[in-house]
Amino acid sequence: MSISKSNQFQIHYYFTDNSHGFSASVRNDCERELLNLYQDVAKTLDLKLLVQSEPSKEGGFIDVWKFLGENINQVTLIVSAIAIILSRKPVENKKLTQLQIENLELDNELKKSELQQLQLKAKNEEDIDEDLIIKVVELLSLNYRIIWRRSNFYKEIIKYKRVFKVSGQRLYEDLPVGVDREIQRNDFHNFILLTDELPENEINEAKIDLISPVLKSGNFLWKGFFNNDIISFDMQDSAFRAMIQNGEMILNNKVTLSTLLIQSRKIDENGHIKVTKSIVTLVIDYSINGVQYITKDGQAFLDS
Repeated sequence: MSISKSNQFQIHYYFTDNSHGFSASVRNDCERELLNLYQDVAKTLDLKLLVQSEPSKEGGFIDVWKFLGENINQVTLIVSAIAIILSRKPVENKKLTQLQIENLELDNELKKSELQQLQLKAKNEEDIDEDLIIKVVELLSLNYRIIWRRSNFYKEIIKYKRVFKVSGQRLYEDLPVGVDREIQRNDFHNFILLTDELPENEINEAKIDLISPVLKSGNFLWKGFFNNDIISFDMQDSAFRAMIQNGEMILNNKVTLSTLLIQSRKIDENGHIKVTKSIVTLVIDYSINGVQYITKDGQAFLDS
């Protein structure tokens, strides 16, 4: 069964009193997270989208957005997916799932393949049905940014004690379409990620161009060039560190290390992945002017 077309979405905030005033800072924070979520949905689906704010309404407080895209079918798909994402209680809510973490990059080949199979740009009105929306929502749920934005929205609104529930309603030319999806205050916490920490990222044979080793004993960080970025890292390979500090290796500006690298990461307030700490646990091999030398512990690692 096809889904009724829609080109608007409204969020209704219900207050515990009869007033219609809404804290400007809370409202702006909520609106920012929702607008970013809308754009991340469109970007993930590779669909062009323009979001236009409509005049607010009373009745508690109601925000309305109008969505403009290449055609009404794509807009309907986006609005329908947003309505479900904001209202469907997640099964796992304490942290990002491993599957979401593995899909941090939106442009990987898996996502491109899935999007190509859905052929969203070619859909007609009768093609926008419940089965397609479910597939789209499942794909969107793998995007950590969307889950993070949703979490931030509920994190903001749960702090505003006057709101006892919110609802999301699809509209078409100002008229309600489909069900009004209500979320009670006691369910807000289910949508909130309780940590911004991500599991450590372990990288085998990470190539680091050495910039600045530490030549003295002490708890100091080394510097290197990794993945087009300068990183500071903790060298925990004691044998390699001792070799450097004892002067057993002639250094120049063309030293490359092949390492086991562990990086701690977190999500910042803008939804970006930030590396907070880098640790080299093992130097497998190193090259000087292109000549490769395998370390004793590195050889044991390669043989294991």
